[in-house]
Amino acid sequence: MASRKGIAITVAILVGVVAASFLVYLLPEDTTMKISVSDFEKHLDATKERASMEVTGIDDSFKKLMDDEISSDEYISIAEISSSQLNSLIIELTNSGATQEWTESYINYIGALKKLNDKITETIVIANLINDDTNSNSINEIVAKIKQLETESLDLIKKSDSTRP
Repeated sequence: MASRKGIAITVAILVGVVAASFLVYLLPEDTTMKISVSDFEKHLDATKERASMEVTGIDDSFKKLMDDEISSDEYISIAEISSSQLNSLIIELTNSGATQEWTESYINYIGALKKLNDKITETIVIANLINDDTNSNSINEIVAKIKQLETESLDLIKKSDSTRP
């Protein structure tokens, strides 16, 4: 005859196996983040505001770099974080599932964010040149390229605004 202790252990094991098998079915398989947007105008406006704060911050930091108020290494770490934030915004807009009427505006704004990210990359190049004590002619050429990227970004932002439904 089976002892009470043996029966209890057998029941505990069976309960554990059943519970574990249910957990397999209860845990979600797809854990990627999904963004559900219902008001595309507000979403784009909020994204523009967040991007504007990033650009303001990076512009202030770049000015401090050029005025020798912060080191190149400090600037590079700030710029890499800002670049990562802009990449997140690009991904968020890309995955938002904009309706057909909003698609062109979103695409133009994504292009503007990519230009801003290119601008940040160029400022990092300048910070590295400053670290290496490279002549100012190279830096001046890159500053001109940065100005061009800013202009292209502003043009794409205007185009995004004009293609809103």
